[in-house]
Amino acid sequence: MAQGEGESDAVLAVRQLQDRYPLWYSASLSSLSDDLRGQFIEQFEARYPNTSPRIKQFIAYPRKPWALYNSVPRFLKSHGRWQHSLKQSYEEPLLEQRRLLLEAKGRLAINPEVHDTMNQLTELFRRLPPALAIMERPNRRGPGLITVSDEYDLQKILHAVLRLHFDDVEPEETTPRRAGGSYRIDFVLRQEQVAVEAKMTRPSLGAKEIRSQLIDDMFGYRGQANVAALVAVIYDPTRRIDNPAGFEHDINTDDPELPVRVVVAQG
Repeated sequence: MAQGEGESDAVLAVRQLQDRYPLWYSASLSSLSDDLRGQFIEQFEARYPNTSPRIKQFIAYPRKPWALYNSVPRFLKSHGRWQHSLKQSYEEPLLEQRRLLLEAKGRLAINPEVHDTMNQLTELFRRLPPALAIMERPNRRGPGLITVSDEYDLQKILHAVLRLHFDDVEPEETTPRRAGGSYRIDFVLRQEQVAVEAKMTRPSLGAKEIRSQLIDDMFGYRGQANVAALVAVIYDPTRRIDNPAGFEHDINTDDPELPVRVVVAQG
């Protein structure tokens, strides 16, 4: 409506948007944690307002004509004759803000201690590649302290790392499967009730295969009495996962029944 053809209706819509959105924005910020608040603000203010305008720029000038509209080829005119595209500058950022609010709502249903443990593990696993690089580096007396050649090597290292931070780390926990058989969880932090999975990419195990495994894990661990959350680290030394941020975003969830965090740790 703000970019509609009817001038009077458009002016009214713009005025309502400029009056109402700031109130909603301020109220929303107060309900978000620091990490989500930063992402929420970025959808409003834009990191690069000149090249990728967001809601702030759209609301300020929703009907500002695009000066180059008549000069550019037709295929560049898809977002219309206005300087700030309704879809790209307002609707898409607004949907992302809505998603962030839903994530914040989901977190409220998660035990705060479990949530803190998930964050601690996430930060720890993000530091894994440089730590492994130090231990693999040759020294004057010969080869490095370790060689991470497969998933078993990775699990052994993670077991030692987890024991540095947590008192009760149970390796290879077996959980019953709903349709028979069982799942093998790499580790369970018993006091924190957080399951930890470690995976390592290889020629036969890329993003598609790991995603499928993680989805199976999520359904397998759901409802287990001693598992309140799942954190998975994927060690990707040769960068077989092209879009690690997107991969994490697709799997991560704040579902109160089984919140999940995935870290793609690339070498």
